[in-house]
Amino acid sequence: MTIPGLTLPPLPDAALVSVPGPAGGLGGYFWRQRGDAPAALLLHGWGQDASAMVHPARQLHAAGWHALSLSQRGWLGSAGCDDYGLSGPEDLGAASDWLSAQPEVKGPLVLLGFSMGGLSALLSVSMPGARPTRVTHVIAVSAPTDLRAVYDASTLRILKRCYDAVLTPEQWREGSPITHVAGLRRPALVVIGTHDHICAPEIGRQYAQAADSHLLEYTDMAHEPDETQWAAIVRELVAWVQRTEHANTPRPSSFPV
Repeated sequence: MTIPGLTLPPLPDAALVSVPGPAGGLGGYFWRQRGDAPAALLLHGWGQDASAMVHPARQLHAAGWHALSLSQRGWLGSAGCDDYGLSGPEDLGAASDWLSAQPEVKGPLVLLGFSMGGLSALLSVSMPGARPTRVTHVIAVSAPTDLRAVYDASTLRILKRCYDAVLTPEQWREGSPITHVAGLRRPALVVIGTHDHICAPEIGRQYAQAADSHLLEYTDMAHEPDETQWAAIVRELVAWVQRTEHANTPRPSSFPV
């Protein structure tokens, strides 16, 4: 999937940016702080673009963070062709370099991905041979951590058609974060909704258990969080990053809410 020649519409409170990537520029929105602050790089799901992550980006900015919401390869504002996150590690290595080099970006650099964006985020910090990244923490929300399991469990024809059309034979395994869970190199927070009918919550639980990572469950959340749920996730994100920054060996825990 590619949308050539189209740019993201402007927002009144964010700067439009183009981040250099291996396949061309990656468009996005950047909310800057005045003064030193941690930063978050946000990634949308399939069929979306950087505008889909405006709510959590603004909530992070209000909490005192720099926030960059980026369109993934092939989606509105970004060059290249969509490959369902397989190029995420390469692109996010470049994007994290760009973000960490921005003035007044200091401290943790967090990668927050929703759905396909969560898959890209996890691959970028666990896939063998992935480009080094400056990311310190990863939060994956409603991520398809096992592509075959998501496909088999889903009754959505559009998801099955998408996977059949986009995924290469090797990608079913190599593009699944569960395949590379032993190589996870950053603290990870896995967020699931018990009403998610796209990525079954049990698939997220299995990844969190295999990764020995933190798990956050929302009993009333479907696949995509609403604005209130994003606000709760952002609060947990900030608190969790602060805890892990002050602990040498973060202990996994579960946060039912």
